[in-house]
Amino acid sequence: MDRYTHFEDLSNEIFFEILDYLHALEIFTGFTSLNKRISSILQSIPLRILILYDHSRRQVDFISSHLTFHAHQVISINIYDKIRDYTSIIDLLFHRHNFTNLESCVLVANSSITKLENVIKRIKTLNKLVSFCICAPNDYNISTIDRSDLTRIMLMHKSSVHSIELHYRYNYMDMSNYMLIPSNLISLKLYISGSSSTVSVYSILSILRLCQTIRYLGIIVRQNDQIENNNINVSISTPSINENDLPILPHVISFDLEILARCDSRSIGYILRCMPNLMYFYFLLGIRKAAWPFPGELLDGYVWQDMLERYVPHLSKFELHMAIAKKYPRLNLDIVVNSFEYFVKKYFNWNITIDRWKFYCRPREEFVMLRTFNYRKHKASLCIGIPIIYGGSFATQSTASNNHHLFYSDIEKLIIFITKKIPIVTWSSARFQQIKYLIVEMPIIRSSLWNTLSNIVKFSEMNDNVFAEQSVTYLSYFVQLSNVSQIEFGSTFDISRWKDVQFILQACPNVINLIIGSRLLVLSKLIDNPSLIPIFKQIKMIESITKKIYFPSNFASKLVQRFPSLIHIELQDLF
Repeated sequence: MDRYTHFEDLSNEIFFEILDYLHALEIFTGFTSLNKRISSILQSIPLRILILYDHSRRQVDFISSHLTFHAHQVISINIYDKIRDYTSIIDLLFHRHNFTNLESCVLVANSSITKLENVIKRIKTLNKLVSFCICAPNDYNISTIDRSDLTRIMLMHKSSVHSIELHYRYNYMDMSNYMLIPSNLISLKLYISGSSSTVSVYSILSILRLCQTIRYLGIIVRQNDQIENNNINVSISTPSINENDLPILPHVISFDLEILARCDSRSIGYILRCMPNLMYFYFLLGIRKAAWPFPGELLDGYVWQDMLERYVPHLSKFELHMAIAKKYPRLNLDIVVNSFEYFVKKYFNWNITIDRWKFYCRPREEFVMLRTFNYRKHKASLCIGIPIIYGGSFATQSTASNNHHLFYSDIEKLIIFITKKIPIVTWSSARFQQIKYLIVEMPIIRSSLWNTLSNIVKFSEMNDNVFAEQSVTYLSYFVQLSNVSQIEFGSTFDISRWKDVQFILQACPNVINLIIGSRLLVLSKLIDNPSLIPIFKQIKMIESITKKIYFPSNFASKLVQRFPSLIHIELQDLF
């Protein structure tokens, strides 16, 4: 006997289970107006709104039309303010609808100006809100007035809010006017930002006075002039502090401190003294310009040992990441690593690495990156990328020397400048093995010098191959080339380096995206090179860069022939 089970024959319990995996747009698109039974189910389920940057205004209007009858069912909202063909999505939805039962709200203010007036009005009435997060990638995304109003309303919210994340820059100078943060709030993340005359690491202390019930605390401190203007005449502000009147936060067990400002062990010590029961401490320091005399004490493990043992004796996890531009003298990497031996013995699977290389082209300056093994698992609010590596000056040391790549397994983009000086290699495997996007820079071979050498030494094709192979070997010291899917030959790459391009492409068997100079792209030695045809056939994206050049009449047809898998191409300045 043949029997078919129809979709509408499923039990209500199964429908509830299925719909729980879907967002509101998917639910309304797939299940609206099927029959009365389904419509009845849709009236009783919780809804989650997800509007991402790749959605369209048509989709937003569609979901908004259904929310007219279902807004009270919405328990979760995650909205990008700017989508592919419209901005102000946040303002639009909060103006049209009152989400009376909203529990979780995540807003991404990624448009030029995100209007929050309607959001602020609605939040005052949301009695079931548990979690609120707003993120503004740029300083101008939210007006100063809206930042002030939203900060005050959220931190004084009397409802059941347990978690607040205000990831926009604000100086919090008016914190003294606030009452204590409501006792329901147990998780708080703030972004303190301003000029060095108004904001410092010590600004955290005024905020701590209001956080008596907080258990999980995350704070970013950023001095705008330190990062942007490189004001070398501003010294570290050290206010007068009454050590007997420090705020004490007995409930804080986890603290994430991220600093883009001048600091020292004294300022960090004062903050840690306020958290006697701290168990988890994550520390990030990013100083990308040598704008002030960097206190070497922060690279001294003995200083950290003394500070943590004295102020946070219950600490069971300590992870750090420091990215620092500093002036010479050069660090002794062995001394730095050895000073942290106490933590290697104290914490399970705790290791640290330090890398150092020349910082751009500035004389007598170096870039230093110090990172613990497990920091890569921590989701920091700030993303501190690795600046361009001048490979010839690269040096490294670690308490787990054979596992350097594991320290940076979360890093997928890297810029390497191949210098004439080959680094002294003391490692056996690539330093950064998870790189998917590789940018390569290489000095131009001046034609007059090249011609002179060619005439005198009579460089052969074999010699050219040897030099190009050395470039590949050089890169392999740093990157697992088989993992690279996108490669960019930077603006320094000249046609004199075409052999290097050939050998590097051949060493990256899984590359599918190519960014290359226009002159190199049309160069017959490359585009007609038989050894590169297999690589070209798998390329899906090409972007050309740099100078205007003559566009050969047959180039378009040759491009189609050489790159049959292309789905995106961007040719700039060709004529």
